[in-house]
Amino acid sequence: MEPQVVSKKPRRHFRKNISSLESLKPKIGIKVEASSLQALFKKSLKNMANTLKSKIYDSTRHTDCIMHVEVEALNSKNLLKKFLNQVLELTHEHHTIFCTMYIEELTENKINAQLFGNWFDVFDNKLKSIPENGIVLINDKESLHPFNSSIVFNYESEL
Repeated sequence: MEPQVVSKKPRRHFRKNISSLESLKPKIGIKVEASSLQALFKKSLKNMANTLKSKIYDSTRHTDCIMHVEVEALNSKNLLKKFLNQVLELTHEHHTIFCTMYIEELTENKINAQLFGNWFDVFDNKLKSIPENGIVLINDKESLHPFNSSIVFNYESEL
C-alpha cells in the first residue's frame, strides 16, 4: 500500500509551530552599561569573552593572536551586532577568544579595530551568533551610563 499525499502545503498549525521552535533554541544573554560608544564595544567584547570562557580576561596575559576587523552598518545597534558576529566567526575559525581590542576608528556606522586574543581548545559556552533581534540598545544622554545594551546569543548546548 502506497502512502497518500493529502496536501502538499504544510498545515497552518505546523508552520506556526516551526516559527515557535526558533524561540526555543538555547540562548545566553549579557547586559552592558557604558559611558561612551567606545566603552560599549570594549565591554561587550570583554563580556562575550568571559561568556565563552569564564574568567578569561586578564590584562597582563600575553596575546597569542592579533586580528584586524573593519565593519560598517547603518546604525550603532547594527554595527555592534555585526561586529560581535564577526568576532564570533574569527573565534571559531582560529579557536581564539578575543578579550581586548584597540579601536583605531569608531563612528555610529563604522568600526576599525585590532583584536587581541588567546588560543583555546575548550570553551565553557559555544556561542554561535546574535539573532536578528538579539540586541536592545538604549542611548539615554541624561544618564551617567548613557549606553545600555542587552545582547542575546544563540549557542550550542552540546560542546
